[in-house]
Amino acid sequence: MGPPVVDTTEAVELAPRVWWVGSLLPDDRFQCHVYLVEQGDQSVLIDPGSALTADEVARKVDSVVGLDNVRWLVCSHQDPDIIGALPSLVARGLHPDAAIVTHWRDEALIVHSGTSLPFWRIEDHDWNLPLADRRLRFVFTPYAHFAGAFCTFDESSGTLFSSDLFGGFTDDSSLYARSVDYFDAMRAFHEHYMPSREVLAHAVEQLRPLPITQIAPQHGQVIPSPLVAPIMDQLETLECGIYLLSRDDPGLRFLLTANRTMQDIVDTLVGEPDFAVVAAHLAGLASDVLGAHRLELWVRGPDRMLEFEPDDGFAGHASQPPDDVLDTLSGIDRTTSHRVLLPLWSEGTHAVNGVAVLDLATPLELQPQLRALLEQIAGLIDVGLEREVLRRVADLERAALYDRAIHDSLTGLHNRMYLADAAHRLCAIDDREGGGQVAALMIDVDHFKIVNDTFGHPVGDLVLQHVARSISASIRPGDVAVRFGGEEFLVLVTGADTTTALAVGERIRAAVAEQDGDRPPVTASVGIARRRAGEACDALVARADEALYLAKAGGRDRVDVAA
Repeated sequence: MGPPVVDTTEAVELAPRVWWVGSLLPDDRFQCHVYLVEQGDQSVLIDPGSALTADEVARKVDSVVGLDNVRWLVCSHQDPDIIGALPSLVARGLHPDAAIVTHWRDEALIVHSGTSLPFWRIEDHDWNLPLADRRLRFVFTPYAHFAGAFCTFDESSGTLFSSDLFGGFTDDSSLYARSVDYFDAMRAFHEHYMPSREVLAHAVEQLRPLPITQIAPQHGQVIPSPLVAPIMDQLETLECGIYLLSRDDPGLRFLLTANRTMQDIVDTLVGEPDFAVVAAHLAGLASDVLGAHRLELWVRGPDRMLEFEPDDGFAGHASQPPDDVLDTLSGIDRTTSHRVLLPLWSEGTHAVNGVAVLDLATPLELQPQLRALLEQIAGLIDVGLEREVLRRVADLERAALYDRAIHDSLTGLHNRMYLADAAHRLCAIDDREGGGQVAALMIDVDHFKIVNDTFGHPVGDLVLQHVARSISASIRPGDVAVRFGGEEFLVLVTGADTTTALAVGERIRAAVAEQDGDRPPVTASVGIARRRAGEACDALVARADEALYLAKAGGRDRVDVAA
């Protein structure tokens, strides 16, 4: 069930003895609401209102309780939209002891309105105003939007009179907000009116403990109970202080667009680890906001320039930059009306680290305020690009470390650490395909100890490197070659029957036996075992080792196959 439809030409009861007594001005997006807490001759008028609505406010108060029974006038701040009605209301006749309820910082300015009413300071009365059947609690929300800002909470009805907080610009003449879409009206109001996100979040934090059933802001629309929590959640994270974005053009439309764009980029950079997704999102924003039909990003990589562009989904690849990008990297401005080049400055080196390029469908004149905005956006883009480059460098370093960890440093072949994973993987594939398609070849250099003892270990190393090259040249890309230990090597041949495995073994044996003048001649013996269905990898290697023993016993420089 939605909020009630009410007749705003008369006073509207929002809750028991809580009344809206404002006046909706035609064609005014900045309506100023006035509220009445009915308490007989101790009644409270909250935010008395503008001089433009004073007559209507007085009429509606008279219809409920009588203006002369208004004892307290809560002035949440000192702006004309709140105190403008005071002279007229005083002239019409308030309670003889009427007083302005406010904070001392607001009193310092309200007094200059010339109003003769005395002041009742909330901070001097423990932030509470006791009434006949309820208590009003005052909640300090400094700098939202002014130094002495506060809200008023009626503990009896759960109504929060929120002053400027939760207010909005709205073209809707209804008194109540109908859905969370009201937040769009609030967004435009708060983004430029509140000083910062931190100040706004602090204010919302002060209000969260209150059992709020409805929010009655000074501007915009009354927020009914179902909308309080979701709207409060959105308000707490809103970026504010948008006038900080531009000194030269304070136009609200530009500032709102700029603020949302900046917030959108920050949220995307924080929440999305994949830079390709970030860059694609940036391209969409560039198209929507500037009419750019193409976005390219260039950044200095570890050893060359990287280009991120839409043709490869912003995956990033090494490329040679065009001349205007190179000029921008050198500090020369090459921006034209159809092509904007923004240098990306590295915070670490204070040097140009990259370039963002926007190709525009229609000419665009870069006014100072727009260039300033683009430079701020470029700073955010550079953060994302530097993060991506660091990630890629880290990936390369991890890959290099892993590569060193799984390879034998002398021969360049895989080592036994890699063998455990590779053998398990190949055997699992072999089992899925019915078995019998993996063969193990155990290779041993004949009389290697004599080589070391006669010529020394450096020459022995040359021999081992020769054997490794011979093995690599004799197998296929899918086969796995491992230095098993010392002068022993193991090859796992895939997709192989016994005949194929024998042919590979013979190629290896023949290649090892080929001579050159850089080392003493050597030969190798090879033992082969074809894997049985379901056979464990260790058992397969053990059988290949038994076949190698047979080759050694049979005279060496030969290939034998296990039974």
